[in-house]
Amino acid sequence: MGNILLPLYKTFSTVAGLVGWPYFFWHLKSRGKGESFMPRLGLKLPDGPVPTGSPRLWLHGVSVGEIQAAIPLVAELRTLLPTAAFIISTGTETGQMLARKHFSPQGALVCYFPLDIPWAVRRYLEYLRPQVFIGLESEIWPNFLSQAHQRGVRLGLVNARLSDKSLRRFVKYKRYLSGIFNLYDIVAAGSLPDYQRFQRLGISPSRLHLTGNLKYDRLLQGRDEFRLKEFRAFLQGAENEPGLAGAPILIAASTHPGEEELVAEAFQELLAPYPALRLVLAPRHPQRAPELARLLSRRGFNCRLWTELKSGRAAPSAPVVIIDTIGDLFTLYGAADVAFVGGSLVPHGGQNILEPAAWGRAPIYGPHLENFRWARQILEEAAAGIMVQDAATLAQAVRQLLDQPREREEMGRRAQAALVPHQGAARRQAELIAASAQKVTA
Repeated sequence: MGNILLPLYKTFSTVAGLVGWPYFFWHLKSRGKGESFMPRLGLKLPDGPVPTGSPRLWLHGVSVGEIQAAIPLVAELRTLLPTAAFIISTGTETGQMLARKHFSPQGALVCYFPLDIPWAVRRYLEYLRPQVFIGLESEIWPNFLSQAHQRGVRLGLVNARLSDKSLRRFVKYKRYLSGIFNLYDIVAAGSLPDYQRFQRLGISPSRLHLTGNLKYDRLLQGRDEFRLKEFRAFLQGAENEPGLAGAPILIAASTHPGEEELVAEAFQELLAPYPALRLVLAPRHPQRAPELARLLSRRGFNCRLWTELKSGRAAPSAPVVIIDTIGDLFTLYGAADVAFVGGSLVPHGGQNILEPAAWGRAPIYGPHLENFRWARQILEEAAAGIMVQDAATLAQAVRQLLDQPREREEMGRRAQAALVPHQGAARRQAELIAASAQKVTA
């Protein structure tokens, strides 16, 4: 960022932090508990002591998807850097829940990431004193990057992605932004199109690498067959419960407002040929579960919450189960017969359509996959995915897969096999980070 633009950005972000905090508080409360408000403004530092060890690595992922992708990366880093200390930060409360669940037992300090406001960034850097900072996917914060660079922190962006829309915006101001991008010591692109987009930003060739996507590694390595058997038991009930053991299961996952109505309409249509069909509805934001229960009840569906089934407080006899937890969705894909992946029937950009593929389920998805074109390309090259446009075509696609179980199994096999050649991204990215870390510990 140029000599003029960075001071202007600092001034703007400072004013935004001072004036915009009421809106920020309302935004957080509308989507969760609002517990991240004080930490993200830099008014509350992370709880607990900073872990000891060298090098001190700070990994940041915005939400659930990025934190899940970080799991195989951290595992590889622990192998390559056995004395390292880990700090894991998130920007959302849902991501924070998953990070605490997975990384806190391993001794990592889990905290929120500060807003890109000068005073918040300064307080966090002074307290955490990282030697290496690694952002996942698209974490480009000028105040944070410039202050960390001034303190001698090695900077990396891994699983890096850049949309066409962002590229057009960045290229327009390339003369001002090239400096901030070249603060990164490592940019590890998750796909060839992303690599080519970063090239156009003028990032030094010595800093830019094509490593593949972490999400491939997490998928095949993260399957838990014991947990899968447990989840199937929750959904199907005891063996002596009639009508459940062989009932087909449709999962509609990572759905957004506007999609649940379409899913409900398709489900209603499917009950005619498949009266025993069960719907597992997993909204992208689990706190919306009560809202969706009311929506489906108005349509005449009997619903149960997933937490009620897991705790034994409800029998799995209702035709609709609404997922109100974090961290269970991946295994639920394996428990389903047919999977629709949301964020794609509305203009949201899509969600990870490769997650059901890891379990041998050919995903159904809508046309809005701007953020997952790489995943769509992999599946379509393998003829292992189905695109739909609305409730009618969604119902048609589900019926096609249920009517033809052999075709469904073959498509699922092709979907799973398509992931195999893309393994190894976690190791490649960890090796780049470890080599960079050696420069601060030598």
